[in-house]
Amino acid sequence: MKLVGNSRYQKAANGSLLLDFLRRSGGASRRRISRELGLQPSTVTYIVNRLLQAGLVVESGFGGNDPADSSDEPARGSGRRATRIVINPTYGAVIGLDLQADYYKALVTDIAGEEIVCVHREYHAAAAGFEALFSSVLAEVESRIPRNMPVLGAGVAIPGVVDPEGPVIEECWSHNLTGAHLGEFLARTFSYPVLMENDANCCAWKTLWYDSRDEDDSFVYLLPRFHRQELLPEGYPSVGVGLGLVYNGTIYNGFTRRAGEFRSLFFEESGNVPGQIALTPLEMNRVSRDAGIRRKLVVELLRTLILFMHISNPRALFVGGDLSSEGDLIRRVLEEDLRQEWDALARSGVQVEVLGNAEYDAARGAAAAVLDTLYSIPRIGGREQDARIWRSLLTNLID
Repeated sequence: MKLVGNSRYQKAANGSLLLDFLRRSGGASRRRISRELGLQPSTVTYIVNRLLQAGLVVESGFGGNDPADSSDEPARGSGRRATRIVINPTYGAVIGLDLQADYYKALVTDIAGEEIVCVHREYHAAAAGFEALFSSVLAEVESRIPRNMPVLGAGVAIPGVVDPEGPVIEECWSHNLTGAHLGEFLARTFSYPVLMENDANCCAWKTLWYDSRDEDDSFVYLLPRFHRQELLPEGYPSVGVGLGLVYNGTIYNGFTRRAGEFRSLFFEESGNVPGQIALTPLEMNRVSRDAGIRRKLVVELLRTLILFMHISNPRALFVGGDLSSEGDLIRRVLEEDLRQEWDALARSGVQVEVLGNAEYDAARGAAAAVLDTLYSIPRIGGREQDARIWRSLLTNLID
């Protein structure tokens, strides 16, 4: 179904524009929507009526309840006060799934991005094939969603190199996958669209959607993960490090989608087992229990990243994952171990923010990546995966 360049595309594009305004504003009258978006009142009336029919929005109270609508008055002689249009939170649910080798974390939102359900469970991924694990986890999460809310889509965060277009997991050592083409499996198994993305990129999506200061924000999201060695493929490191890179409001994937694949300045490759940091396997297995080893890891990570941030000049470095509770440690490392390097970087305005509650960031960001396709107008020549999700979510509006 071709959308670009025809009236159906324009209707749905205007619908996305209007929905995004309602999401950001929390609701508005038709007059305010027309005024703020620069759309003709007749166009707003048509779109709102279609959205009401589809159930994507509902009427709620009067426009006068919103200070920004205080200038709204009923049309002369109508005798009616302006009603507010708000997004319908029960229209449908979006699943965000963080699928790791030894656990999963899922967060389900409504179409406004508000949390409905969150789930966390540990397992031994190697006990089942990847597709079987994938199917059983999503089925388990679906069972927790209220029955009156259909699933509109799912975003799945996976460590490693992921191409969402295929989707293809090009390389994921924690699930022992290489070149895994999943498009046919997803189409055969799920009735809703599924978007797959790198887990650190999903954390960046979460920050963009919920915490970003402006639409042109630039930042780095550091995602260290400490895994249980006995639940990983034999010989693979139990510490993984990913980076989500955002420049001018856009996630940067790199030429071959490997941007953000961390590699320490101090790592020395040996053999065929992948690695990223200079800690020994024994140290990695003890990092969650040994404060001295954690400090050694933090020094290595930050010493490498400070050089990178001098070159790329982001606004901030966000630290999440399994170091999100280590604010005091990171502050001490910057002030004591890396003072000279950090002072030079801080003078350029870069900030380091340790996220105290980042446990579900990858899952929340995976859901946000799906929601973004509902609230963004697809670009001509953009990703076909985005267009498929967009068509699915807005099918009641454009048909």
